[in-house]
Amino acid sequence: MSSCGSVKLSVKPGTTFSRNATLTIAAQDDKSGTVGELNHLLFEKGFNVISYSTAKTAVKYKDKIEGSDPVNNEFEAEVYRIKELNSIYALELDYTYYYDAFYYAYRSFSARVVDLNSGEIVMSANFRGDRSVRSVLKDFTTQLAAQIK
Repeated sequence: MSSCGSVKLSVKPGTTFSRNATLTIAAQDDKSGTVGELNHLLFEKGFNVISYSTAKTAVKYKDKIEGSDPVNNEFEAEVYRIKELNSIYALELDYTYYYDAFYYAYRSFSARVVDLNSGEIVMSANFRGDRSVRSVLKDFTTQLAAQIK
């Protein structure tokens, strides 16, 4: 496997991630298997990962929940689940990949963690080089996990 280049991760000063934070991947999977592999690695590192559609619903209804007096049992159950999500972050990805005989590899990979409550970018990662998808994602998730307090 090729292994040129390294992942560089930067976190906005003052930002802290906790095990209670919820992360969602704002991307569709493709032939490289990036989203599936990333989901697996994030779970393996102990992250609380939810689907992107669930995260969007949670943020959409968060303001409506406070001060509301729901009467429908189904709505109450949904409200309960949304209230349990403390911080919600979206992981936005951008990358170029190719197939290299036995595996997919990145030429470039960038990721941003966005706080969905404020819209603020709180973390950024960047890779330029030539490494397998799995290798880059393992490096990225290891560095991200190191930021959890």
